[in-house]
Amino acid sequence: MSFLNRIVTLMLMTFALPVTAAHAYLDAASVSIAMQAIVGLVATYILTGKIYLQKIKAFFTRGKSDDTKLSDGAE
Repeated sequence: MSFLNRIVTLMLMTFALPVTAAHAYLDAASVSIAMQAIVGLVATYILTGKIYLQKIKAFFTRGKSDDTKLSDGAE
């Protein structure tokens, strides 16, 4: 099954399930855990993007000599 078919199947299954109100109590600890999860996801996305950008930059700068990388002229 291709990736697109899996996503479409998951979306159809999600929309087919009935949605009801959950009359539940959310205390401060629950909200704190949810916020930590969101902050962790954002940090993960940022670091993953940074790593991939470094790999892309390294791919395009492989052919250049090491002399151009020294900015201060020290040996």
